[in-house]
Amino acid sequence: MRCMRVELLQILFFAGLAVFIGVRLYMALGRPVGRSHEEHAREEAEKAGARETAIPVREQGLQAEPPVREQASFSTVDVDEGAYDGLEAIAQMDPSFDAYEFIKGARAAYSMIANAFAKGDTAALEPLLAPRVMTAYREAITAREERGDVLTTEIDRIREARLQEASLNGPKAKIKVRFVAEIAHETRSADGSVVSGDIAALHPVAEIWSFERDVTSDNPNWQLSAVRPA
Repeated sequence: MRCMRVELLQILFFAGLAVFIGVRLYMALGRPVGRSHEEHAREEAEKAGARETAIPVREQGLQAEPPVREQASFSTVDVDEGAYDGLEAIAQMDPSFDAYEFIKGARAAYSMIANAFAKGDTAALEPLLAPRVMTAYREAITAREERGDVLTTEIDRIREARLQEASLNGPKAKIKVRFVAEIAHETRSADGSVVSGDIAALHPVAEIWSFERDVTSDNPNWQLSAVRPA
């Protein structure tokens, strides 16, 4: 009888031990490792809320601060020393001003104006010339047509286009460009005889062309305001 009691106690002891170990194993292995489903859902909801409230700067109607404007660089064009201050002043008043683009446009204007004047095309000249220059060119064209003369001009190449002077007086910007070009021109009378020049002979022509523009105007075009020999 005593032996049976001891065996019963041993069985109860090991049974209790098994229950205890099972509970511990469940606590250690039966629970999900890491975050629970509820914790994961809550974290995703918080992230979504953060994305909705983090509106990009441009959607808020704001803009990042513009970069600090560096001192204007004119190293890509030929510039006389005395023109730098004026170019800087123009660039400060008109941040869109670009010396390289200006001189490229001035070279194009040189050819366009010379060819339009030779053809007597006042419509093409109108937007390129300041009013007083337009008046002088129109008078010269009219006088030539009344005589029956025909002018032919050919520009072989522009050897030099150099920014010589620049200034800013109020909103009025002025830039002087020294052009040196290889040009052939010839004028013939109504009967076809040569009045002056020789279209077969190229000659270097050096002139100072002055361009003006109101930097406060929406019109980005510069106009020729004066021409003189260099």
